[in-house]
Amino acid sequence: MRVRSFAVVGFGLVAVLLAGGCQRGGPVIPGSPAAPSAAGAAAAGTVVRSLTVDGRERSYRAHVPAAGGVDLPVMIVLHGGGGNGELTERQTGFSELADEAGFLAVYPDGTARAGGRLLTWNAGNCCGFARDNDIDDVAFIGALLDDLAERYPVDLDRVGVTGLSNGAMMSYRIGCELSARVAIIAPVAGAMNVDGCQPTRPVAVLAIHGTADDNVPYAGGRSTGRGVGTENDRVDQSVAYAIQFWAEHNACGATPEAEGVDGPGGPVPGGTVGPGGPWVPEPSAVPDGTVIRTTYSGCAQGADVVLYSVGGGGHAWPGGTKIRPRADDAPDAPDATRVIWEFLTSHSPPAQPS
Repeated sequence: MRVRSFAVVGFGLVAVLLAGGCQRGGPVIPGSPAAPSAAGAAAAGTVVRSLTVDGRERSYRAHVPAAGGVDLPVMIVLHGGGGNGELTERQTGFSELADEAGFLAVYPDGTARAGGRLLTWNAGNCCGFARDNDIDDVAFIGALLDDLAERYPVDLDRVGVTGLSNGAMMSYRIGCELSARVAIIAPVAGAMNVDGCQPTRPVAVLAIHGTADDNVPYAGGRSTGRGVGTENDRVDQSVAYAIQFWAEHNACGATPEAEGVDGPGGPVPGGTVGPGGPWVPEPSAVPDGTVIRTTYSGCAQGADVVLYSVGGGGHAWPGGTKIRPRADDAPDAPDATRVIWEFLTSHSPPAQPS
């Protein structure tokens, strides 16, 4: 596999065209031709790099925390359909949190037709160019992890993969096909549309989904919202389907704990029974402005399965920045970025003493 670095200028233009607002990510540092060794210090800030996978040049942004460090955990953040890594760095604020908490934040880019800007991931039955051309994005993420290990002082036992929408769907696929290389997956507003999911080990899962999401419905079915292109052949699985699958695969306890974590607290009545019995809150049981956390614990290898149901929440990154004028408003809670980071820290082995 050929690996080289380069600075991307065009992404800045894309960001201006697609979204307004201030730049939330760190300064972009052009990649140097020579990759530093994993033991060496890397300059703080955001760098854009590329590598070649299956004959196709792929790109990603990596943000090194301001304080540097060794044995850095890795958070891979996958953009939604039609987005890119630069927009996602701004939208989620993971780079600011990386500076505060000390981890490597990575924002890969999907693929599009030549000259196209609507980047997508091949997450199974979605989406766009990547799906239609059977792009092997699982191989890309695997190669990306290898590249990070060569360039940065990272701890590959503490890797999380998260994403929004199409990126969330891809997170589920990574959990299915790269389970040996990730500690957690954290899909936000995405469905698990993967056929024949066969993880080789338990993977901790944290899902966040708005009950009023029209693009990827909480209860599953066809999208009635805006999206990249028209994919009327796509039917999304429900949130309950994904929670059921992972709770069973991870051999979790049969009875989850549900609690209000924003808005009215206390016990939460109601719920829906998916095939085989797993429980998630019905949308009607989650009033607008309320966040209910449902936790399946007692799982093999401590791989809990957690769902945040966001009452009245749409297709957005909770606590994030709205980067497109026509996008759904992002609810204030939960702070998805911080919740996901804390989930990684509590569901991966601690750094080993050097």
